[in-house]
Amino acid sequence: MTMARKRLVIAIDGPSASGKSTIAKLLSKKLGYTYLDTGAIYRALAWKALQRKMELNSEKEMSRLARQSSFKFHQQGGDYMIMIDGEDVSDKIRHPQVSEAASKISSFLGVRQTLVKIQQEIGAKGGVVAEGRDVCTKVFPEADFKFYLDASLAERAHRRYLELKEHGIIVSEEKVKEDIQRRDRSDSQRTHSPLIRCEESIYIDTTDLTIEEVLNFTLEKIKFREGDFLSLTTTKN
Repeated sequence: MTMARKRLVIAIDGPSASGKSTIAKLLSKKLGYTYLDTGAIYRALAWKALQRKMELNSEKEMSRLARQSSFKFHQQGGDYMIMIDGEDVSDKIRHPQVSEAASKISSFLGVRQTLVKIQQEIGAKGGVVAEGRDVCTKVFPEADFKFYLDASLAERAHRRYLELKEHGIIVSEEKVKEDIQRRDRSDSQRTHSPLIRCEESIYIDTTDLTIEEVLNFTLEKIKFREGDFLSLTTTKN
């Protein structure tokens, strides 16, 4: 006999390359939930702006572009795709140039208001594992579970270097480290929705942990508070 349970909203915050995406994807698969990469929406918008050679420093233009764009997440097998205006840009948005542009436009209030609303609509019915840099504080402040993943700068730079290399993007590890440091400063010092660790978030330093160890830790926290949650049938999306 199966039992219906509340479909949770699980939010995972943390700096770049701390392991958010990897754990969020695995956790969403384990629970049968939707995976929501909030940062991918900003990168998709940044990619579109770069393609159009728009002025990235114009809040008015970037806010208008956000309102005029359509976004969709699509999961096919083990692959997670982000689409903007019907075009799959999943691989195109991983370039450092796009990440740098995304960091810039994500500081604009008009852009954040539009994209946060889209993200909240996706998670309105629950059954979502969302990751980003403000999902615990601004996107889903009432999330059922909040985790903050972190790691040393050296480890995060090495992880991002390997990720870029896997996608055929050749850049030195030192350059990656500099880019991450710059992104950290930008994310933590921006006026609107800065990256901060909220008090109720469960902190996990992933520097010396395996992916399996981090995943099992998050699952145990969920099971402990929700009872034997994973033994119950969840409704698939």
